Amino acid sequence: DTLVGDDSVEIVSTKPLLVRPIAPRFFVVGDEAELKMVVQNNSAEDLEVTPFFEAEGAELTETTGNALATIKAGDKATFRYPVKIGDTGEAVLRFGAKSNQAGYQDAVEITLPVYHNSTPETVGTAGVLDEDGLRLEGVALPQSYDPTQGGLTVKIEPSLAAGMRGSLKYLKHYPYECTEQTVSRFLPNVVTYRAAQQLNLANADLNEALPGLVSEGLQRLYAQQHIDGGWGWWSPDKSNPFLSAYALLGMAEAERADFAVEQSVMEDAVDYLKKSLRKPKDVNSSWKANWQAFILYALAEAGEGDLGRSVALFDQREKLDIFGRAYLAMTFGLLEPDNDARVKTLLSDITGQAIVSATGAHWEESQPDYYSMNTDTRSTAIVIAALSRLDPQNPLLPNAVRWLMSVRQEDHWETTQEAAWAIMGLTDWMVASGELEGDYAWKVSLNGDALGNGEVTPQTVEDVSEIYTGVEDLLADEINRLVIERAPRQGQDESAGRLYYTAHLEYYKPVDEVKALDRGIIVARQYTLKDNPQEAVSQAQVGDIITVKLTVIAPNDLHYVVIEDPFPAGAEGIDRSLATTSVVGERPEFERTDRKDSWGWGWWWFSHTELRDEKAVLFATYLPRGTYQYTYQIRASLPGVYNVIPPHAEEMYFPEVFGRGDGGLFSIGE
Repeated sequence: DTLVGDDSVEIVSTKPLLVRPIAPRFFVVGDEAELKMVVQNNSAEDLEVTPFFEAEGAELTETTGNALATIKAGDKATFRYPVKIGDTGEAVLRFGAKSNQAGYQDAVEITLPVYHNSTPETVGTAGVLDEDGLRLEGVALPQSYDPTQGGLTVKIEPSLAAGMRGSLKYLKHYPYECTEQTVSRFLPNVVTYRAAQQLNLANADLNEALPGLVSEGLQRLYAQQHIDGGWGWWSPDKSNPFLSAYALLGMAEAERADFAVEQSVMEDAVDYLKKSLRKPKDVNSSWKANWQAFILYALAEAGEGDLGRSVALFDQREKLDIFGRAYLAMTFGLLEPDNDARVKTLLSDITGQAIVSATGAHWEESQPDYYSMNTDTRSTAIVIAALSRLDPQNPLLPNAVRWLMSVRQEDHWETTQEAAWAIMGLTDWMVASGELEGDYAWKVSLNGDALGNGEVTPQTVEDVSEIYTGVEDLLADEINRLVIERAPRQGQDESAGRLYYTAHLEYYKPVDEVKALDRGIIVARQYTLKDNPQEAVSQAQVGDIITVKLTVIAPNDLHYVVIEDPFPAGAEGIDRSLATTSVVGERPEFERTDRKDSWGWGWWWFSHTELRDEKAVLFATYLPRGTYQYTYQIRASLPGVYNVIPPHAEEMYFPEVFGRGDGGLFSIGE
């Protein structure tokens, strides 16, 4: 006999009285939204229900029904809550309902981020007090600014170990997951962790967080590795030797710090990189020579160095930029620890090109190397790493460290590459200098009024002191006088160590002054409805499908481009890649509108896109000059009047090349 069959059982878990809030995924300051709450009576009897709504960061704009309502058995009722969003950073919304007659109740609390429609601008300064005394800094507000947002932040950092914490946090929370950011999240932390062990510095937070951070990064690298053993910027990109060397360096440092790393992944990466090395005659440009130097350095750090190739590149060192020579010097430091002749030659070339000024010492390249994501700040950081390892007594080092600390913005450097190499270079310097001698008292005052004070001891050299004062407390029409003072601690005759300080003024331009801006990229956005694709609109009805046309103009060839297009808060992105997405929407499309030849289609260049809760994001490893149009769709989902943040485009590793479009208001009706 053959007996077969199947059965299925559906299990529903619910409550007799159920609350379902209807709200967006985020807000923008000033949004006026109509929130809703659906109360479902799943019981077998009619219920008298009292609804309630509470909010922090959102203000009810009219009195609504929190009065008693009767909901029939198996039926539901909808309650409206029109709100206006304040400037609080987040909105906490509480929806609930209660039936006293049956003793039923339910409630839901949700917390939504609140973004600014205005553009923050930050200016700052930094300095070092090597001895007792005071430093005066002038702080001037612009002629026009929003007096309700922004302020002055002063940080006192007794050592580089303290000063780097903000940058480590910046890297940890970087919002994208390409190969470079994946490595940059954990590599500087691993280097700092090993240095802390060498210096007997206890960092409980780093020790606790690092295993998860490294494991997550390694797993992502394993998943993104191509069959040839290399990595691209994003998985669809072809393997890139520079990024592959960076991935190998990250894995080698993780293994050196006693984290488990898949040997087969490293072996495949080594094989790929060795095949990527070129003969001297084929290295015919500076960026190719720089790549060669970095590949050789990464292989040396992984224990797979190639002395012959390194010597061949040394003989052509005139092709290398400054940071490329620093890589090669560190390579020879690993491969020839007992023969420093080539190291001395390379370091002599490097130090001879230092630019020394009142703010310190730094290095500037003759031309930017876009392929290596390099900037002058990154070059200076790599040189600091090389000098700290190979010539720690070099008189340029302290001044280079001072300069590197002074160019931070809001506690970190401009790009992940700058931040990662700055942290690694400063960590090497900290190990070489043993900078743990802090012993002094400090005081900060503004316009004659004390803002804060404290003491530093060897036990507190990792602690950062932060002082904040709102923009409303600053003088608007004259220079504000900020004084940082250092003196011996009470009962002591002298002090020791260094006091690093930073002061950053963040202010916001009024919303009506935030206009489209072109700094090397032009970006514009247009909304249309499906029924009339030729007419731009600024309003829609709930349920409407809205087509978004994002036009990007690259006047010149660009590298590592990221484009962000925020949604109105009352709309949802339609992700056609999901199997659950309605068939109503159309798939996003790329088009290059200035040419139609076989190489002209936009999708060829934009290798990775993301639809997030609050925005669409596009990435291009390389974008030839031209005009591109990206078309995608969103759905109007919640009534209200919403502030739409302007679209923004930039070269991720050269953020001074950027552009933004116009913001505006978008209305959604029932």
